[in-house]
Amino acid sequence: MNKLHSLIHSLSPSEKRYFKLYAQRQVQKKSTNYFKLFEAINEQDKYDEDDLLKKFRKETFVKQFGVTKNYLFQIILNAMREYNEENFIEWKIRNYYSQIKILASKGLDAEAEKLIQKTKALAWQYEYYYVIMDVLHIEKYLFGNFRIYEQSLKDFDPIAAEDIKAVDVSYTHTLLGHIWHYLTILEMEIGILPPETIRKKADAYVSAKIMQEEPHTSYNSKFRFHATWSLYYNLINDQQKNYTHCKACILIREEQIEKQPLQNLDPLASYYNFLVACEKANRWDEFSYYLQKIWDFEAPTIEVNIRRMHNYCWCGLMYYLHQKNYTAAAEIVTIYQQFFLEKNIRFRKDFKIYIEACAGLVHLFRKEYKQALHMWNDILHGPSVEVELRTQGAVRLYLMMLHYEEGNTEIMDYLAAQAKKYLQQIAIWHEPEKYFVKSLNEIAHQPDKGTRKSKMQTLYQQLSEMPIHIAGNAVNPFILNWIKAQARLPD
Repeated sequence: MNKLHSLIHSLSPSEKRYFKLYAQRQVQKKSTNYFKLFEAINEQDKYDEDDLLKKFRKETFVKQFGVTKNYLFQIILNAMREYNEENFIEWKIRNYYSQIKILASKGLDAEAEKLIQKTKALAWQYEYYYVIMDVLHIEKYLFGNFRIYEQSLKDFDPIAAEDIKAVDVSYTHTLLGHIWHYLTILEMEIGILPPETIRKKADAYVSAKIMQEEPHTSYNSKFRFHATWSLYYNLINDQQKNYTHCKACILIREEQIEKQPLQNLDPLASYYNFLVACEKANRWDEFSYYLQKIWDFEAPTIEVNIRRMHNYCWCGLMYYLHQKNYTAAAEIVTIYQQFFLEKNIRFRKDFKIYIEACAGLVHLFRKEYKQALHMWNDILHGPSVEVELRTQGAVRLYLMMLHYEEGNTEIMDYLAAQAKKYLQQIAIWHEPEKYFVKSLNEIAHQPDKGTRKSKMQTLYQQLSEMPIHIAGNAVNPFILNWIKAQARLPD
């Protein structure tokens, strides 16, 4: 993938318009060349340098095409820096800080003092504590050199208190962030370390004093506090408390967006985490409400819109498969195909694996076997990917279910062996997986329909009584629903 092509296609329509205005302010002849190249690459779905060289064969800049591309890349970055300074509050605050430094260095102390107060007010509102500390450093320097304020405790005490507060709030947020990262790393050890070891390490992290009471110093710290507890409870499989803390994250984020309107925050990650928590806690009462909020969210950039859509597809498929509403699930599959597959949009591999695994499952439940196999093709035959291993393992079980439905008994021994081999490789060959693979293979070779039905009922009953961890087993509720349907058991 070409970096210039990726950069251009990552720009939002408003950013592209801004670049055009920016380019027009450059040296006219050169800017025309760069603008032509920008437009040509923008029109390419896939980067094709040979086509570009052919298109511009009469232009002098093709003689140094590599230099021209690199310079265009830099011009776009410069334009985006200027765009951000005008459109994002963080850039405005940083720009104000730079102006304070300039004013102070030129001896314009009164002007610097006014801008110091304005900058600190915005930085406090939007929680840029490191900028506050930088501004306070200049403010203390000017005060200590008798350039601003009266030399009295009355004037210095507020500065000192503000400095201590900024350091304290920043330190609190930093500590919470460290614990969150430690738990995230620990999460990667699920299936490798024994559950009791995971629990012991997680307990040690959350025993820190900072984790004992919700901080009231900033939205970011409050959000990180609940996000960290959510991660902890997910690790120890207390999904009801995970659900509670995920809901708290949503409420905090939505209030923060209201109080910090220029921050360009979005709640998509909070919505997604909450909906996943709903599944894990088997609590569906608010699911459709927040799923609709993801769909209705007005994404400000292409990147955010991609995130909005893969969150919507993941959660929508999850929800409708659990609800056994395969018609609605099929509509989500269509949305996914039209938005991602037809446009060849690249996005996170873990989301792609989960969505395409579920999309194939929808086709299976609708007896659309060829479409199911097509959707699973990359997962089954593509290069090994070290993400969403549980889902990749589940697809091996889905494949057995598909061939069972089609009556391909001659291939079931091979599929069972392949499923066992893969699940052992990823350390998810647990009792539910062993029992499912062995039993379904045996049932498939039974010639009598009544016997198959009876054995399916036994398989469902036995699996229902086994502890199945949503993050640690390939056997999942979708598989149980399929077995239940094959056993002709009532809902």
